[in-house]
Amino acid sequence: MALASFLKVVGSDVLDRVHEGTVRILETTGVVFQLEEALKIFRLTGADVSGKIVKIPRKMLEEALKTAPDSFNWQGGNPERTVHFGPDQARTWFAGNQGPIYIQDVENGRRPGRLDDLANLFKLAQSSPVCDIVGQIPVDPGDASGPHKHLEIFRCLLRATDKPLMGFLGTREQVGQMFDMLEIVYGREYIEKQPTLGVAVNPLSPLAYSAEPCETIIEFARRKQPIVALTCAMTGVTAPIKLLGAAVMQNAELLAGLVLSQLVNPGAPYVYSPASAVPDMRSAAYITGLPESNLINIVGLQIAREMYHLPTRVMSGLTDSKIVDCQAGLETMQNVMMLVLAGANMGNETLGVLDAIMTTSYEKFIIDEEICDRAAKVAGGLDTSDEALSLDVIAQIGPGGSYLMHPSTMKYCRSTWRPSVSFCGSYSDWAKSGSEDIVQRANRKFKERLAGCPDTMLSPAVEKELEFYISKQR
Repeated sequence: MALASFLKVVGSDVLDRVHEGTVRILETTGVVFQLEEALKIFRLTGADVSGKIVKIPRKMLEEALKTAPDSFNWQGGNPERTVHFGPDQARTWFAGNQGPIYIQDVENGRRPGRLDDLANLFKLAQSSPVCDIVGQIPVDPGDASGPHKHLEIFRCLLRATDKPLMGFLGTREQVGQMFDMLEIVYGREYIEKQPTLGVAVNPLSPLAYSAEPCETIIEFARRKQPIVALTCAMTGVTAPIKLLGAAVMQNAELLAGLVLSQLVNPGAPYVYSPASAVPDMRSAAYITGLPESNLINIVGLQIAREMYHLPTRVMSGLTDSKIVDCQAGLETMQNVMMLVLAGANMGNETLGVLDAIMTTSYEKFIIDEEICDRAAKVAGGLDTSDEALSLDVIAQIGPGGSYLMHPSTMKYCRSTWRPSVSFCGSYSDWAKSGSEDIVQRANRKFKERLAGCPDTMLSPAVEKELEFYISKQR
């Protein structure tokens, strides 16, 4: 990562205590796995399995941490889109949302999402200058239903992008169908060459994995595709109310999933994803805008980076605001900036989130691109070369001079950072250009972007083959 010094909230002595506490929880309390196949895997490899509770010994955990890779390449359909995960990656990678059921824009307000909205969000992600990984379900399409809904969602994704892909949770059969469709588009050899399709899975806090996440971990690990495990525990509700205790429990859940993935296939990419939150204790409702939540998750980022050498992901672009307003801006900037400066390898839920991940906003998608770009610019630091010190330039200009026409200014003036949607000109220039606020500009920009996106990036032959496959599954 570009940062010379990461934002930290605890010292190495506290990380040691968190780790040792985690080992104690795994060895003595254990984690529930609600899938017989997962229990059999643990049983055959020496874990203490009693009913559905698995107690993981220290040695088994240590072996899993050794085999899990500290870096990997995540390829897109276009090899030039491939992103590298690891301590030496260029910057924090950004991805869209997972889970909202509503879509929102200034003309139509908040409404249930549809397949055309899902396609629009995938197209915006493909055309985005900051979105590196495309997929998941950025808005649930209410007009798609039935047992084959996942096929329509995944086809929608495959048609829209050639960037690295994120799929979604499913049964063994559904996961297999996603990979069948991916093979139709990219070919088996391309998929097997290096990671192509990732997936996010959630423990069932506290200290449990339900059947579908277990099946998903097993199937993705077998194919050596990226598993992004995230704990969404809430302090005082599904985790201890003390922040450090929540970090310990979160760590235990994420490491339990890691062990399962490595028992299935040593070397399977595993992305450690702290995502716990401090809720509204008046109602026990999930909220996302409190800075305390980031303190829990930065402990997770620290221990993953400093002790376990695992790639990391965080849910960063979150807000509890219901509309694109000042609250949405300040909470999103707080979350993105804190977690990027803490060294997260990937930021998720970064493009358009409103209302604690219930809604995706078209306008906020565009605004969040700039927020991510601002954070990446800060994290990138500054040039510290001898040329950057500018001693010769300062001597040439001397007291009272002007640098405006100096050759160094001419050479580098176009490399200064510029906003993508904020307006930073004079009041008179703003008035002459229509007196638009940032939401109006974002509304215009997302429409312009969509107008330039193709309906599909697939050839007619591949489209036909996908349609035949989906029809056969039905």
